[in-house]
Amino acid sequence: MKISFRLFIMAFLLSMGGCITQLDTEPTNILPESGVFTDKVLAQSVLANFYNSVNYGQNNGNHANYHLLDEANLSYGPATTTDAEKVIPRDFFQTYDYELVRRMNQFLAGIRSAPARAALLEADRRELEAQCIFLRAWYHFCMARSFGGMPILGDTVFTYESGVDPERFQVPRSTEAGIYDYVIAQCDLAATGLTASKTTNGGIANKWAAMMLKARAAVYAGSIANYGTKLTPTVRTPNWEAGIPSDQSEKYYKLAQETAEQVITQSPYVLQIDAANPGESFYKATSVKAGNTEVIWAMDRLRPNVVTQFTNFTMPYSNRDFTEGNALGAVLNLVEAFENKDGSDPAVKTTTTNGSYVFYNSVEDPFTKKDARLWGTVIYPNALYRQTPVVLQAGQLNKSGDGYVLRTSVVNGKDAQGNLITSLNGPASNSDNFVNKTGFLVRKFLDESPNAGLNPGFSEMWWPRFRIAEAYLIAAEASFELGDKTKAVTHINATRKRGGIQPLSASTITFNHIVNEYRVEFAFEDHRFWDLKRWRLAHTIWNGIPNDPNAQMYSLYPYKVVASGDANDGKWVFTKQLSFKMAPNPRNFPLMNYYTAIQPGWRANNPKLVNNPLQ
Repeated sequence: MKISFRLFIMAFLLSMGGCITQLDTEPTNILPESGVFTDKVLAQSVLANFYNSVNYGQNNGNHANYHLLDEANLSYGPATTTDAEKVIPRDFFQTYDYELVRRMNQFLAGIRSAPARAALLEADRRELEAQCIFLRAWYHFCMARSFGGMPILGDTVFTYESGVDPERFQVPRSTEAGIYDYVIAQCDLAATGLTASKTTNGGIANKWAAMMLKARAAVYAGSIANYGTKLTPTVRTPNWEAGIPSDQSEKYYKLAQETAEQVITQSPYVLQIDAANPGESFYKATSVKAGNTEVIWAMDRLRPNVVTQFTNFTMPYSNRDFTEGNALGAVLNLVEAFENKDGSDPAVKTTTTNGSYVFYNSVEDPFTKKDARLWGTVIYPNALYRQTPVVLQAGQLNKSGDGYVLRTSVVNGKDAQGNLITSLNGPASNSDNFVNKTGFLVRKFLDESPNAGLNPGFSEMWWPRFRIAEAYLIAAEASFELGDKTKAVTHINATRKRGGIQPLSASTITFNHIVNEYRVEFAFEDHRFWDLKRWRLAHTIWNGIPNDPNAQMYSLYPYKVVASGDANDGKWVFTKQLSFKMAPNPRNFPLMNYYTAIQPGWRANNPKLVNNPLQ
């Protein structure tokens, strides 16, 4: 077995200092197995490649991948108006890479070999082995949430030789329960060799990352078994490659509950809450590495080689560091999901029962009464970014006889008296770039560091995959499904407390509370899409029905009252409208999308791969 390293090619060329060598010289960038697995640094280099290869799903390395979910819309370019653009693709974020599995299995064979055992400290060798086992489990989990059950190769390294019957390499799909069982078992195995201590910026998996993956896999399996039968009974294969029998839900929920509670009670991670400034502390809990107490595992970034342009594209254009801005707007649907602290209706009132405008003394009034996590998640009108208010103003409301009339302008336009009409940021319903289209911007993962949006340095913002908050919500969900509502409210109130919203009781908690808590706690963190799939709610929420309050995306435009002598002069009104970028398209998630399609080419190579439902 031989492994190639690009970094070693570079090192070799630099060391040559411009010397010319014979073309038939034995390549120095190819390292034999004994040279890799007997050297800790080289083995870590292989693992680093694996870590870079498992960045599946939605993440803040690409702001555009939020566009087809219900949290945010792109603000660049014209509106999307065709039917094809409203359907969430069946292959959304699919994971399928058995070449990576083969490389991981090669690594495990090498790190377990006699030369490795002789050359490396046993503690180091076990840690390297455990990290690879964990990453392989993470890969299989990400594949399972797309496809259901898929072939499980274990530790086998398949090597084709001339004359070998190809059927030897054709492994059938496992059941969906089987692949989740495999992930859970591999997490247990990995945990025995991983450190229980925190790692730098959560960049390297530890025991608690393995336990979190185990808990997440268990609650996914439990909810698929529970709700698949209840809500989508026809969306399964005859032999359960897709779908899990309902009688297995209880065992998975129990495992999820026990594992999540173990992380809560035994790990070094705690919820990051500052009662004096809860909105900012929530932002720091997700988006600031320094002093962070709750991110367990993350894709870390470090200049100069690994950075993200998320801040460059999505920061308020009025605060821009470079050439971009306002590329992503949070939608009203998400904003209204954040409860009001007093328990009142969280919908933003725009008109009275008789159709008159609702006037607010401040543009911030509808939002400051909400769950404090809203501040840490989105930038609403006049909220601070880098200690500067972000002006979001669609236009003015002027007096016209006994009524009022809306007035807009080009961005940064002013009236004859010098009053702002439409702000530089917008919102505006047009195809201009750099103009917000929804009335809100995304704050989570927006770097507040100076010049974080400036080329070429950009931002070192990380991508958290597991936070301790998820352990609380998994424990709450599993407890609820097991009928222990007292324990469920204890866990869910721990995260609700950070928002300052009303605590739930055993008599008031519902499944919808759990669904919504995941939504607001983990907005923009690659949870919503997968959660709605496992709960079998995606096709009912993203139902493709025009003007449906869930499927249709909405914007909220603020207008300042400029009417000298009028009692409402200086106040604010809002209009709710179809979100320009998505209008007139409601989101649409067909039943067949619960399982990604098995591609014909894969079946041609492996006829044992049965198709998924509705394929």
